[in-house]
Order: sequence, then C-alpha cells, then structure tokens
Amino acid sequence: MVAYASAKRVHWPTVMLVAAFLSADGLRVAGSGQGQGGDHETFPLTAPKRYVSDVAASEDMQSVVQKSLKSTFIAGIRSYDWERTARALSPDFRGRFPRPGDGHAVDDDLLRIRQYEPEALEVVDREGLVDTLRAHVGAWTSIERASLNTFEFLLEPNRDRAFAKVHLTIAVGVVRVAGGEWQIRRLDIVEAMRVDNPRPPMFRDITDAAGLHVDRSEADRQSRQEILDNRASLIDAAVSIIDWNHDGFWDILLTEGLNYSVLFLNDGKGGFVRGKLPVEDRRQLPSQFLFVDLDGDGLEELVSNRVSYLGNRAWMGIYTRRDGKWVFLPHALEFENPPGLIRSDAQSMTAGDVNGDGLIDLFVAGYDNNRSGDPARFNLVDGHDGDKNLLFMNHGGLRFTEESVARGITGTHYTYVAQFFDFDGDGDLDIFEGHDYSPNVIWENKGDGTFRALKDHPFARDVKFTMGLTIGDWNNTGKWSVYVSNMYSHAGNRVVRLADSVSEKTRALLKKAAQGNQLFTMKSGVWEDEALAQGVNDAGWAWGSAFVDIDNDGDKEIFVANGNTSHRDPEAPDF
Repeated sequence: MVAYASAKRVHWPTVMLVAAFLSADGLRVAGSGQGQGGDHETFPLTAPKRYVSDVAASEDMQSVVQKSLKSTFIAGIRSYDWERTARALSPDFRGRFPRPGDGHAVDDDLLRIRQYEPEALEVVDREGLVDTLRAHVGAWTSIERASLNTFEFLLEPNRDRAFAKVHLTIAVGVVRVAGGEWQIRRLDIVEAMRVDNPRPPMFRDITDAAGLHVDRSEADRQSRQEILDNRASLIDAAVSIIDWNHDGFWDILLTEGLNYSVLFLNDGKGGFVRGKLPVEDRRQLPSQFLFVDLDGDGLEELVSNRVSYLGNRAWMGIYTRRDGKWVFLPHALEFENPPGLIRSDAQSMTAGDVNGDGLIDLFVAGYDNNRSGDPARFNLVDGHDGDKNLLFMNHGGLRFTEESVARGITGTHYTYVAQFFDFDGDGDLDIFEGHDYSPNVIWENKGDGTFRALKDHPFARDVKFTMGLTIGDWNNTGKWSVYVSNMYSHAGNRVVRLADSVSEKTRALLKKAAQGNQLFTMKSGVWEDEALAQGVNDAGWAWGSAFVDIDNDGDKEIFVANGNTSHRDPEAPDF
C-alpha cells in the first residue's frame, strides 16, 4: 500500500496497511488461516502444506477475497472509518504490526526512515492493530492511495481459509465469514519500513505553466481509446530530451506515429515555446526520432523510424542540415524486405561505432510485422516470429549499408530495447537486445565489428519480457551497473506455484519471468544480479528506466516508468 499526505509532508512509498493481501512498496506480508499446514497460532506464520492447485479456482477466489478486503480493510483506512477497518479482522485476530516508533532509524540525508524487524514486535489483537494503524496515519489530512496486490495466494482445501502474501511484504491469514465477506485472522510482517519526507515536496507539476501542451481533439482521444480497448496498440510514441539549438538548455521532442511531432524549445526562463521541425509530410511522422551527429560536422541529424516500401526494398529516412536548411534523405537507410511484409515502427534505435573506423553506425530494433503473432507459431516464452534487427554501417557522407546478417546478427525476436555498450570491457562496443517473449541476447563484438551471440550471458539466461535498460555508476564506485526493467506480475507470481502441469524446470523459468527488474553489477569479472538484494526488482509493470540523481546528493536513484493503459469500462481488464 502506498499513501501520501495531502499536505505533501509525509510520503510512504513503503507503508504497511494490511489486509488479506496488501500492497505497500517495500512491505511484504504472509499469513494464513488455521487447519492443516503450518502452525498458524504462532509466529512467524507458515504456508499451508496442502492447498487448491486448480489455477482457475484459486484465482477466482483470490479475486473474491481481494474485493471483500478492499471494501472493508482498505476502504476503512482510506476514509478513516476504523469500524469498517475492524470489520475486516476476525474476533480472534492476532498479528504483528509495528507502531511508528518501533524499529530503528536508517541514516539518510533527506528522508526519515525506520526499519522494522518482525521478531521484535509484540502480538496484538484486533483493537491493537486498529490503534496501531491510527497511530501511523492519524496526523494525515488524507490518504491518496491504498491498494492490495497479492503475489502469493494459497487457498486451503476447505476453501474457507487462505494464505496470502502481499506487496510490500506482509503475511495475512484470512477466513470466510457470513455474507460472503472475508476477514483477516492472522497477520505477520515479513519486512517493513516507514519513510517520511519532512521537507516540502521536491517536485510539483508545472506542465501547464511551462507551456508543454499537446493539442489533441476529443475525436482523436476517442479514437485512441478505441485502439486501446481492442488491445491493438504498441508503443507508438516517444519523448527525447535534447539540446536542439545548442544553447545549453534541454529541449523536449515529442513524437506520435502518423499523428504529430512537436518540438518544445527551452526558453531558459523555466518555460518552453514551440519550435519548427523539418517534417512536412504527415505520412512521414515517426513514432520516434534519434538525434545524433552521423557525418561529423558538429550538427545532429534526425533519424526517423518510419518505414516506407516498394517491391522487395524498404527504407527509413534521415533529416540533415545543409547550408542552414534541413534536407530530407528518404532512402538513407535502405534494406531488403520481402514483398508484402510490413514492419512495425522500430521500438528502439541506438548509435555507436562498432568497427572502430570513427564513423557512427546505427542499430535498429525490430519488434514485429504483419506476419507475427500467428497462433500456430507464436510462443509466449520462446518467440521467434518477431522481426529482424538491422545494423546500418556508416561509410561517410551519410551513406549506409544494412549488414546485420553479414556481421553475425541474426534472429527474429520481439526486440523492445537495444543498446550499444562495452559489456566485457575489451574496448569495443557490444550490443544488448532486450526481448519481449524470449530471453535477451548479448552480441559480443569480436573486435572487428562482427558479432557472436553469448547465449549463457547473465543478461540473457531467462525470459523476462524486457522493456527498458539504463547504464550508470549509481553508487560512485567507478564501475558500471546495468538496470534492466522487465514485467513484474503479481498474478504470475501467484499462479506459478499452483501450476501442477508444468515441470519444475519450467516452473523455475516462469517464476524468474515474473520476478521483475534486474540490477547487474560486475563482481570478480562476472555480472551478478543484485536487484532482489537491493530491493529494486519490483517496480510494477515496468517500461523505461533511468539512473538519475533526483535529490542532488551525489548518487543516483532509479526512475522506472510503469503501469498499464486503462479500458474505458472499469470492469474490463487494463492493457
């Protein structure tokens, strides 16, 4: 559960408000009812040894339990209706939950942080838990968010008791009562933290005041909502932060395929004004631009990911500046393409010198095409019916040839993100391919601009549904770290344990697939994933990510964009 004080003084990205399963960024809970299984009368709570393994039945009941507890426990907390909150707790409730002053302080220059250890907490009854919750939130003027997200749910065979683990790590035991409601019977903290920000908020929304407006008609909004409702949309828009006019201020470039491209120029006074882009034909509006100097003249080109076709050829264009004017080179990036095959816009483009000749080459990530997704060929965890990736070698004068296969790069995965980087520290640029529906690939540069796949590389061992990548020295050690943002799934974590029909090997793969993001650091010459140890694996349904020093304290935080688009029908699933 996450709650914010409307006075903007208290922030709890990791708050512990409990219910059959609960969510709070950083807090996990586990619990259960009585009956066969572990000892549910003592703490810590243990999971039942026998439980319903029918995934559909378990998931259906999980939805019922979650809805019941949201209507009592969470709704009561949101509205400060403590009688309603107490209704979610059984008369014989017992649990461990920290009071604000329990635990120990964690040193931090900006925030007040308290860490709680479950073994140091006393067991309380229903009234004791309600009093504890009131102590946590009583001084707040409002609670902006409270939610339940279960990552483990074990329904006992009698189907009137269940064990649930919730994010942020709490454990609760629930039992069914009259009227279809469920109550928490036992609750135990696995780990917990409280974070308060005693200062005014670091950020406020100044979008309107800064002039960052994108004109969108009501008809256009409805059209896009229709696309989302029918689950027919890929990511067809992008934002780039660039210094367009070399005045030392960061500008913003927004693009949406076939709809608009907008340049916001920083006026140096805290606002933005619209600038002019060279795209004159609406049919050439891409979903993203790459802004990079490809001819070494000190002025950046604009590389478009919009693809055009004729016969067995396809091409993408480059905008360049000559004598102070923009010129469009429509066939600058040309490649072979089977007749009738239509590629989706590239989800990622990256630039680097792969063969050491001093010229900047381009790697274009292919996601899918009009022949992808055939049920007879598509595989959720080993997809090979996506689109090919393209490597354009620079020969100077903005002349390029596509040489991916000739240089060893093969495959037709669903590549969502790509990045040049020297992952093995040998002085040349390797390539990271982040895939949807299949393991990632590391292409090792053999030193001459040709590549071989490192299939057992730590970055490439598991299916993770990768969406983003950022590289930086987050802790000022002088060593690079690589953060990979993937799809974290509460539902995936729940059902993996229940799936009796899969092998243990497949179960392990699926569990890793649902585990979330990865943070790789180099130790003794080997990349190791520290995301779980550092607590940065769960960022929800993650997309792009970035290392950035948000609080100006000299080290870098991790910013992760996450979430889903919402169906216009609140009862329909998001996408």
